[in-house]
Amino acid sequence: MATIRERQRKDGTKTYHVQVRIAGYPARTETFSTRPKAERWAKTVEAEMIDGRHFRNVEARRRTVGEAIDRYIEAELPKKRDSSPTWLNWWKAEVGRVTLANLTPALIVEKRDLLARGTYTRSKAKDARRYKRSPKTVNKYLRRLSHVLTVARKEWHWMSHNPMHGVSMLPEDKGRVRYLSDDERKALLAETGKDPVLHLFVLLALTTACRAGELLNLTWADVDLKEGRLLFRQTKNAEPRTAWAQGTALELLKAHAKVRKIAGGPVFENASGRGRYQYAKRFKVAVEAAEIENFRFHDLRHSAATYLAQQGATEQQLRAIGGWKSGVVSRYVHLAAEDSRDAVARLAAKIEGKKS
Repeated sequence: MATIRERQRKDGTKTYHVQVRIAGYPARTETFSTRPKAERWAKTVEAEMIDGRHFRNVEARRRTVGEAIDRYIEAELPKKRDSSPTWLNWWKAEVGRVTLANLTPALIVEKRDLLARGTYTRSKAKDARRYKRSPKTVNKYLRRLSHVLTVARKEWHWMSHNPMHGVSMLPEDKGRVRYLSDDERKALLAETGKDPVLHLFVLLALTTACRAGELLNLTWADVDLKEGRLLFRQTKNAEPRTAWAQGTALELLKAHAKVRKIAGGPVFENASGRGRYQYAKRFKVAVEAAEIENFRFHDLRHSAATYLAQQGATEQQLRAIGGWKSGVVSRYVHLAAEDSRDAVARLAAKIEGKKS
């Protein structure tokens, strides 16, 4: 309950000392120049204490966005698969000195629009090319800040609400779908065939729908050369996935093992035996030599998915092969991984120009 005491100063003016006490909460005190102000403050504090919001609001006025980001980077970010602080460092530079209480939806929207309009460089050179962020990238910035604020509210009790709830994400396009035509595929494989390691790297991506990062993280311990089974332990969805190497891809993988196989070591690495395999420049050269326009390595995954669908793979098999996440089919993923072997074999035959 609130207690208001009237006090008189030496100059004759009056002040009103308020103390609010509610069981389970520390006492709060404040002094005002008029009784109505004192009464309004007392009622507000009492209501907030009862709702459990008062001390979170006090923390929000005391803590800054920068403090929240620093604590998140130290305590929460290491738990994430993507533990880069780059996006959070941008927010810290822009609004780090703002208190959590003053971080309004309007301010976040202002910074969101700045992200969308602004440009950035990928090097420190004076004449470095400048890039614009896509709506998808801007939304990634927003989601990372939103999670910081969610943790600050739920776990640390620094806030009573998340201002991100009043901020809209930017509309994103439906995503890029680019796949190789039959002629483009033949031209590309003719070029990659000049580099045995690159050729194997591309063939595996094209026949298993795996990502470049999954291939780079693949170790010989997770390869069954007899069956052609590949176990990707590190995937984008953080769920291990089985894939099948078939046909020429499997034969090349066996040949590669005779030259590069080191127990427990990576399947793909630099020629020196140290560091990750640098495929990007080699692939770009092959694409340009094949005169293929607007094509990236990740588009091999789109190509594989398209070919598999054309060869009659079911939706369940597609999700199992490519690792696309879906709550509806997740319970069948492991079983479908076994069933998908025949679908991949048909794909391998198509890539090699054989009749399935």
